[in-house]
Amino acid sequence: MKGQLVKNIYQLLLLLLPVIPVYLKAQIPPRQWAQHYGGANVDIPYTIKFTADGGTVVAGYTDSKSGDVSAQPNREYWDLWVLKLDKCGTIQWEKSFGGRGYESARDIVQTADGGYMVLGETNSTDGGVIAGYGGTKDIWLLKLSASGNLEWQKRYGGSGLDIGNHIELTTDGSFLIAATSSSNDGDIRGNHSTGTFTDGVLMKINAAGNLLWSKCFGGSKNEELFDIEVINGTIFAVGFTNSIDGDIPPDQKNYDMWLLAIDAGGNKVLSKIYGGSQNDVAYCMTKGANGSLTLAGYTTSSDGDVSGAKGSQDYWVINLDQKGKLNWQKVLGGTDAEYAKTILTDSDSSYIIGGVSYSNDGDINGALGEGDFWTVKLSPTGNEVWKKNWGGNRNDHLRFMIRNPARNEYYLAGDSESGDGDFNNTIGDADFAIIKLKIPELLTQDSAVCNINGFIPFEDTLYDICGFDSAIVKYNPVVLNGPFESIRKSDTVFAGQSVTLHANGNGIISWNTHSSLSCTDCSNPVATPQVTTVYTATNRSPDGCQVSDQFTVVVLNDALVNIPTGFTPNADGRNDHFGPLGKVPDGYRLQIYNRNGEVVFKSSAINQRWDGRYKGMLQPTGVFIYLVDYKDLQNKPHQQKGTFVLIR
Repeated sequence: MKGQLVKNIYQLLLLLLPVIPVYLKAQIPPRQWAQHYGGANVDIPYTIKFTADGGTVVAGYTDSKSGDVSAQPNREYWDLWVLKLDKCGTIQWEKSFGGRGYESARDIVQTADGGYMVLGETNSTDGGVIAGYGGTKDIWLLKLSASGNLEWQKRYGGSGLDIGNHIELTTDGSFLIAATSSSNDGDIRGNHSTGTFTDGVLMKINAAGNLLWSKCFGGSKNEELFDIEVINGTIFAVGFTNSIDGDIPPDQKNYDMWLLAIDAGGNKVLSKIYGGSQNDVAYCMTKGANGSLTLAGYTTSSDGDVSGAKGSQDYWVINLDQKGKLNWQKVLGGTDAEYAKTILTDSDSSYIIGGVSYSNDGDINGALGEGDFWTVKLSPTGNEVWKKNWGGNRNDHLRFMIRNPARNEYYLAGDSESGDGDFNNTIGDADFAIIKLKIPELLTQDSAVCNINGFIPFEDTLYDICGFDSAIVKYNPVVLNGPFESIRKSDTVFAGQSVTLHANGNGIISWNTHSSLSCTDCSNPVATPQVTTVYTATNRSPDGCQVSDQFTVVVLNDALVNIPTGFTPNADGRNDHFGPLGKVPDGYRLQIYNRNGEVVFKSSAINQRWDGRYKGMLQPTGVFIYLVDYKDLQNKPHQQKGTFVLIR
């Protein structure tokens, strides 16, 4: 019985009273749902993005020909796979593209027309894949329609190895691409390395996929660039470096995190490295609320810039200013291996880092299987806020995270072999695995009751369109008030006119039956009285008590103008303004003159009255002259004039 009462009160007050939302930022976002997608073989996602319709799109590669994956006759290895989900996680469409070689999608971005740019790699020359530059992989860009159909494709690179890692839509409608290349011909020129070593490459293309410029950055050994942030026109890119020459500072020791900045034309602004004597790699980057850059990846070092090593390989998170100065660093992990693949800035300016953990000690205190999705939240200064393992008893690798600040939702995307724990629907050897998290809104609602002392506090859970927890309502008891609380209880109309009656009760409003009312079980009926009428409204609470009050509508058969003979503008709340009292249908004008014949006040509305000031100055005690013009219901003009006294 109490539960039903709660729901009745909520449904009523949701319409009548303001909702006060509260969010709990320090808590671990609860899981709404977790789902596998794929076929019988291996399906790996690299990215997930929000779409304009409130859903998501996921991209990676598939080796399957069954389950959720449409069979492709020429699939021998990986094909690029794109999966479109609605807001409930239901598949809307899926598309795979490729030939007999290897294809994968590394990133995807929605375009202004509702379609998608998909960035990845290919080494096929059949199956509808356009020809490339050599026998190795090329950067592959697909333009898809909103329904996933291929509109066009482009291939960039040279005779070496070329892989597209990240694509970023810019404010001018073009796109930036972060890539890796060992080529020094075709679209790639100026590579610092030779043989199989790679440079980091930044490219800019227009909306049609035409290459605007391409720049290589690096040294004589290996460099890669994985992520991009654009701040005030400067393009920041991160990855790793193994060189000590070219664009790389000479104090690099082994593999170091690398921050590169270029201007809008592709010219280098800065190149900085961070790490110790072993391997340090940045896979991702986010801009902080204070304009700083926070990089995440992994470290195997325990010296140099790295302090607090936990095991063989740890999450490493560093915060930098835009000139590359190291503000703080944080090592997270256990005795086994961890690496961070994704990072985002939360709405409270903190950072959430995600990746994979293989440890069950150290900073990990909830290991689930062989490898887990591992999320850690750090404060803006790098202090741990919370941490959480997600997955099951086998291998689960988190690769990308996104958040929707308006709905306080988070999505985790990776690959999973598990069929237990957070997942219960294993399809193949490894599947696309998506987890949706949401912090429910806490809604505070006033609940009208007869007696606050007898009120038992309660909460109710509201569900979204997908059937998952969305909000928690906490009810605040307030005493039932009158139906016209804090509002006027009368109005004036001319015969034949209608007026809307407004109630301000905090319960269920009803009106006594009257032939001139449009409704009686509504809060704001329309009244059309023929004569002056008194209406009765009642405010009822769900637990049985009620308060009644009356509203008077005065009906005039013609214009009514009553003019006072004086007023006292002393700000005591009584008789502080001068002007006619009554109601006129049209043509109203009031003019007030002083003894010198100066017009000290004008008004064209009967409710606009004089406050006793002229040119901003309070006028002294004295006699003033008024002139009032108006028209009656027959459109006949009238004029009244006379004197009144301002008294101080």
